[in-house]
Amino acid sequence: MNSNKSKQIWMIIVAVAVIFVAFLWYRSYSAKKNNLLNKTETTGSESSLRDTLDENENQMISDEEAEAIDAEEEDFNAICENGEWVNISDQSGNSSSLTGKLRKVYPDDEAAKEFAGFQFFLEGAEKIALTGTNLDKMDYFEDREVEVQGAKSANGKEIAVFQVKCAGKETDKNVINDRKKMMDYISANINTIAPKKAKYKSWVVDEIDIVDENNVYVLYYDAVEDDENSDLEEDTGRKLLLEISPKTDGTYDIKQTAYFEMGEDDYVAVQGTDKFADSETVDYSFDPESNVWERY
Repeated sequence: MNSNKSKQIWMIIVAVAVIFVAFLWYRSYSAKKNNLLNKTETTGSESSLRDTLDENENQMISDEEAEAIDAEEEDFNAICENGEWVNISDQSGNSSSLTGKLRKVYPDDEAAKEFAGFQFFLEGAEKIALTGTNLDKMDYFEDREVEVQGAKSANGKEIAVFQVKCAGKETDKNVINDRKKMMDYISANINTIAPKKAKYKSWVVDEIDIVDENNVYVLYYDAVEDDENSDLEEDTGRKLLLEISPKTDGTYDIKQTAYFEMGEDDYVAVQGTDKFADSETVDYSFDPESNVWERY
């Protein structure tokens, strides 16, 4: 009898506990649901929630396609360095050939204000708007020296692009090889070039931005950040502005112009002067898997 009563009491306790847990869950669920609805109402429509979900899904797809995008960029770099033509459209007409830097039109760019309404323009001996179909193919050519072939408009202010290819230093094998040798040297010697020793392991070059053949920015970080077992939360990034010139023995004369450490949002010069702060650079990053410097 006592045993049956004990079982009944125990079952009552368990039932009450289950009901209590269910109540807590429902209250939490209701709160989350209300918050979600409030957010949806705040954005102005129920579709905003779907937009957010779609955006997250697109981001996931983008992450999955990252390797394919990297491969495509690598293929383009080879096409560019080899000076291969890329077909943009099959339009016909009298063809003209122009050279210069291919620029993309951004709404807040004062220099491109005269080309509002166009996607790209060519900046060379003359500035001219680029028109035609399939212009998205030209995204990879942005800020590169190119040759464009196409049909000029009657007023000479536009050119409908047939094909485009890299030109000038972009295809100069001597310039390309000299840059890669210089970057290899800096990467191999960064621990002696850097003004301070790495706090944890050793310095690793991540990116080199070339102002011209004698001035470069070098971005580097502590190799501890590559350790999967490291729980380091500190950003170890550093940056140098170097003046560099080749020597006959295959090494380089290197002079530090400025040294930067990471501030709250960006690098801050703590030594020297950033005299090329507003200059255009040619940017390379090192791919450890393929063991090559990649232009981007």
